[in-house]
Amino acid sequence: MTTEPDARIVIDRLLREAGWDPENKAQVSTEEAASDGRADYLLKDTRTRPIAVIEAKRFSIDPYTAKAQAKDYAISLLAPFVILSNGLDHFFWDYTDGDARPILGLPTLTDLQRRANLKNHRRGNLQDSLNAIAYPTRFVFKGEEIETRPYQKKCLEEADKALISGRRRLLLEMATGAGKTLTIAMLMKRWFQAAVISRVLFLADRHELAKQAKETFNDYLKDWPSTLLINGRKSLEGQIVVGTLDTIAGQLGGGGFGHAYFDLVVTDECHRSIYKTHKATLGHFDAIHIGLTATPNPGELRWISESERQLVRSTYLFYDCWDSAKQEGHPTFTYPIQDAINDDYLSKYRIYEAESVLTFEGAEWEGDEIKPGAWGRYVESEDRLTTIIQEYFNADEERTKERPRKTIVFSISERQASILERLFNKLLSDEACLRIAQQTNRSPGQVRQDFAKKITCYSNNSNPKPLIDQFKYDPLPIMAISVDMLDTGYDHKEIENLIMLRPTKSAIKYAQMRGRGSRLCPKIGKQEFIIYDFVGNTKKFNDPGELYHKPKIIGTKPDQMEPTEEPTEGGEIIPEPPPPLPSSGEFITIPEGSLFDEIRKRDILIIGPEGLAIDRKTYKDKWAEKIVELQQTDPVVERIFRGDELSEEEWEELAQRLNSPEYYFDETSLRRAFEQPTGSLSDFIRTALGLFKFPTREERIERTFDTWVAEHSDSINPAQAQMLRLLKARVVAGENIDIRLFTKPPFSLWGGLMRMERLFGKDKLVQLVDELNTILAA
Repeated sequence: MTTEPDARIVIDRLLREAGWDPENKAQVSTEEAASDGRADYLLKDTRTRPIAVIEAKRFSIDPYTAKAQAKDYAISLLAPFVILSNGLDHFFWDYTDGDARPILGLPTLTDLQRRANLKNHRRGNLQDSLNAIAYPTRFVFKGEEIETRPYQKKCLEEADKALISGRRRLLLEMATGAGKTLTIAMLMKRWFQAAVISRVLFLADRHELAKQAKETFNDYLKDWPSTLLINGRKSLEGQIVVGTLDTIAGQLGGGGFGHAYFDLVVTDECHRSIYKTHKATLGHFDAIHIGLTATPNPGELRWISESERQLVRSTYLFYDCWDSAKQEGHPTFTYPIQDAINDDYLSKYRIYEAESVLTFEGAEWEGDEIKPGAWGRYVESEDRLTTIIQEYFNADEERTKERPRKTIVFSISERQASILERLFNKLLSDEACLRIAQQTNRSPGQVRQDFAKKITCYSNNSNPKPLIDQFKYDPLPIMAISVDMLDTGYDHKEIENLIMLRPTKSAIKYAQMRGRGSRLCPKIGKQEFIIYDFVGNTKKFNDPGELYHKPKIIGTKPDQMEPTEEPTEGGEIIPEPPPPLPSSGEFITIPEGSLFDEIRKRDILIIGPEGLAIDRKTYKDKWAEKIVELQQTDPVVERIFRGDELSEEEWEELAQRLNSPEYYFDETSLRRAFEQPTGSLSDFIRTALGLFKFPTREERIERTFDTWVAEHSDSINPAQAQMLRLLKARVVAGENIDIRLFTKPPFSLWGGLMRMERLFGKDKLVQLVDELNTILAA
């Protein structure tokens, strides 16, 4: 059986590893007389003053249980800190500011003394010290006087409240473009002034982002020097150390950063850091941890990837803000993109959706099948890209007459990006080329060759920064074609168009790409940006952005369009797993003229007996205007507003009056416009009058599932009910129900298809899938 002396042998070793000398009584004394007993260890500062009590317990005892005893010792000995340890588990306790917290190792004398001195410089307790510092209202940043925004002040307030309440891990969610780096700098300054912190570690995702953060700190935090740590050993020059996780991971242990070296660790884009070795790196530091992100939980976006859902859950768990009962996260502070748009701090955006046949249906080439997920990865059709590029040019034509619109094209591979660069430059019309030359004061020849440029990690001999700067500061290029280069951490306020040619199953990735256009730019009068989505990303994630439509004149049905079909929920591209390559496995470029492609769907309605084409949004807007007008002039509509019942004859007469030759407001067209397949004329009228709200897609699925389960409750056992709940979650996330779904996570984690067949029976499982698909399609 182990004893307390066994644990002390380990504690002595840990003290030596942290730089203490247990044999030097000026540093470490044992069995120190204290109130009602003796302290196992008393650690002292360089002037032999008590600084911490260590309470040792045998291996089998949880050291946390010794809090009360150790606190009494510390108070009687005037030691500000307590360390609880059984040799295996350790807790550090600043008993005036919160509860004991687990630590991975013991602090050094220097770090412990620095923390004690920091407490001595406070104006009273933690709350008093923070209250003594006024929140900033105006400040100078980059040479400009700036007024603190309400959400920035709110963020500082919420962080203060969390800290005062004893919280040591905070998660701050702020939309891209809302200035989270400047906001954290404001918080750091406040906490420096209040003697809450004296050393900060700021962790960025990439070296370039680390440099940007240091520039912000150099400007706003001039009185607290910062240093950029990219290579080499730890720096003792700055109170603020800026680096990447990979770099810092190599600076731990002997001669590196100790467990208590930093008082605050800020992790930017923290959702990328809470896994594997990076989580261990963060856990090394006994510090206040703040996670910064624009996209840990995209909020208004629908989840697709189960693994990404688990990643976000892990982020919330690390920052102690996960509600296991409700299965949702509660960040310390959140400021989502829609709030920032409504507050006029970020740009509004619209979405233009178009689907080409080849993109969504694939093709056959030289006897081999090309599946939709293969485009851009292993094979590309010039006909497909030409169709997409020309659709974009036509849709954006009117907007470009005012000024060229800086655009990022999100491509899926280096080879696809090269083809796109060539085709964008080739397909730019002569009229547009001459107009851009005049607008940019460049020659038409230069516009033709530099209108679009590929900017990837391989560009310019693997030195893309000059091209990135050229795109940001020079008139040309107009189009930047990016492969995992400009989708995160790239700030350019003049971006007005985003072209989605990269399908993704990551809601986080999509939100980051969307964020590239979110900043306002008064310099050019930018108030909005447009997402041109040719791969179904916006529908896949249920993006609430307003749909954009090229202005159209209502006329006859376009010859090559087939938009009369109700758009399906499952029309998205599933790029993984990639299909096998034909022949050698090298990238295949299918030359122009080899495959036929066309746009199979835009967001346009075909109405009336002559097939009139009208934008969906225009149709819905006109419907609302018509009903509001009739509320004042039509007694029947006025009765509906009052809640009166109508006879069948009155409904028929009203329907005939609404089905006018101009817009043909009939139940079938209204269902397509509002994407409500079961909506009635009464529902659509009451919606326009503000008396009714259609359920969302998710609410419809929830209701349909719950109704079906209730109807079959007598024959459903608990194990089946559990799997049905998993199935409902996947359908809500956008998955189609078919037998193959049960071979993927999360079902594969519960036995997969074999368990489903064992639970329901093979034939009955097929019947269940068919039945659910039928009622969900209704």
